[in-house]
Amino acid sequence: MNYTQAMQGLSVCDLSDACDALGIVPATSGAIKAVYLGCAPVCGPVATCAMSPAGSIEIVIGTIELMAGAAPGSILLIDAHDHLEQNTIGSLVSVVAVQRRLGGAIIDGSVRDVHGCRELGFPVYARGTVVHSVRGRMAIDSINAQVTLGGKAVASGDIGAADENGAIVFPASRAKEIFELASRAVALEKKLFMGIQQGGDAIALHKAMRYDASMKDQLMDRKKRD
Repeated sequence: MNYTQAMQGLSVCDLSDACDALGIVPATSGAIKAVYLGCAPVCGPVATCAMSPAGSIEIVIGTIELMAGAAPGSILLIDAHDHLEQNTIGSLVSVVAVQRRLGGAIIDGSVRDVHGCRELGFPVYARGTVVHSVRGRMAIDSINAQVTLGGKAVASGDIGAADENGAIVFPASRAKEIFELASRAVALEKKLFMGIQQGGDAIALHKAMRYDASMKDQLMDRKKRD
């Protein structure tokens, strides 16, 4: 699946709504934001990495090795274990990531060299920024192993996405149905908005579309009836 293409016209909120309808509990975080203005949305399989001051793998070489083994379009997902005062990646990683044609980075932690990421056009989403270098302060705990995002487990190969709303990660095995249902959610919402904008009664339209029902009732049941 071309995840960048599948994400066109969708937001992470739409993906979350689809997960709700399917009974899937994704990993999410609204605290993770674009680190520069105009940062493009990202979506793709995640290549995972956990970092902490107690890690045993050298951080720069370890991160480069992770990216070297990742397929083009992959999203670098780093779990910094709440060490928000420390850096995780910067412009060096961004240069390598662009050269490897990675799709972007989702960082449950902090980054630096924002200007470099912006100049390279490498999309980075993180919880914050710092000034000082990562060297001597952080190291890698694990590569392509289970990590966490927003307190929920994430596995390498899961599908991650991020935009101005935050970040979401869900199982790759459910991706096709999630994207299909997310597109349906967008279509239903556009229909509602158009009805209101054309002078329709907002309350009557909400009731007709069962907008206050659960996502499963609104999306799944209506899909079966259409």
